[in-house]
Amino acid sequence: MAAWRRAAVVLLAGGATVAAALATPVTLPEAGRTADPGDLLPEAWSEPEPEDLGAFLESRRWGVFVEEKVEEEPPPEEPALNPVLASMGFVGLIETGDESAVLLESPEGGITRVSPGETLPDGRVLVSVTDNHLTLKGEGVPEEVLTLFPPVPSVPLAGAGANAAPGASQ
Repeated sequence: MAAWRRAAVVLLAGGATVAAALATPVTLPEAGRTADPGDLLPEAWSEPEPEDLGAFLESRRWGVFVEEKVEEEPPPEEPALNPVLASMGFVGLIETGDESAVLLESPEGGITRVSPGETLPDGRVLVSVTDNHLTLKGEGVPEEVLTLFPPVPSVPLAGAGANAAPGASQ
């Protein structure tokens, strides 16, 4: 018995929906005439006053517009590679285990690995390699120690200003 009651309720609800849809007045626009969107707005509606966004645009909290971005100062010049190392074709230092070697650009265009005790292309012998120094010995010349990486300055470089490295004394 409950099944026919459910079916009756569904039929009554569907019938009420159809009756409400048929009772709703709908006017169709005339053929060839388009509707004006302004007619769809309520009578009391008016366009809102433009908001003053001046303070928002002046704020730099979220960055600047691409058009407003000014060219920033170039980063401070870092100390250049030792000119002697540059003339040797120094590329880098490689450490495998407790052995160290120097990588040099060869005249043929490749990279050459030179270990301590071997001769460099300029005739000098690589005596030793540490994490920051190379020791070279030429014939009839005293040993030459080359610093690979210059020490970090304790004061900011010229022009660094607010971009100084953390921990650098000012």
